[in-house]
Amino acid sequence: MTKNFDAYAQSYDSWYQTALGRLADRLEKEACLSLLPDLGGQRVLEVGCGTGNFSLFMAGHGAGVVGLDRSRLMLAQAKSKAEDQGMSLNWIQGDLTRLPVAPESFDGVVSILALDFVGSRHAAIREMVQALRPGGRLAVAMLNRRSWWTLQRQVKAWFKPTLWRQVDFLTAAELARLLQDHPDLQDIRSRQAVYFPPWPWPPLVRGYPRLERWGSRLWPGYGAFMIATAIKKSPSARIALRQA
Repeated sequence: MTKNFDAYAQSYDSWYQTALGRLADRLEKEACLSLLPDLGGQRVLEVGCGTGNFSLFMAGHGAGVVGLDRSRLMLAQAKSKAEDQGMSLNWIQGDLTRLPVAPESFDGVVSILALDFVGSRHAAIREMVQALRPGGRLAVAMLNRRSWWTLQRQVKAWFKPTLWRQVDFLTAAELARLLQDHPDLQDIRSRQAVYFPPWPWPPLVRGYPRLERWGSRLWPGYGAFMIATAIKKSPSARIALRQA
């Protein structure tokens, strides 16, 4: 399953202008940074970059970023934002399951809430791992099936067509298993964020940072945003594993 996001390109970034969107975005980026090494000088591919929100964030931390997406209009938005901010990134159009990049050409490959919309997830993971150099890091974030945010999307999809209607949501354990199933990945780590509900009423939003702190302690498996990272094994490690 692959969705066409062209129709959403113009309105997509309006989410980040809301108080709830800004808070969720900040917490998601903090979760990602906690599992990623220093991005300075790293060559990083973001797969499913959309309008470039996370690509620009990584570039701001010193990474050399290539943003890839299927949507031509999403990429146009990303390029325009980068130019407005005086940042130089490379943008390419392509399919997550057939990446148009050279093997072992990136220090990091990142996918933020893009794999949700891919039916052939194992194929997408294989492509991303192939693009990584040995010792490089893969980071994949998805929406947690056990969250208020997922429930909201599922309920909305009962009444009208949405991008999320046919998504097969995963749990944190299933996301980790998706990486564990690839023989070239090791050292899998994970984290979650956004434990508060998707209700944008301002008095509630003001209290969400406190609820976030409680949620991470009381409901550790229910953060809406879940990210897992893994390291690509070196050739010697792969040989030793096959000989064991």
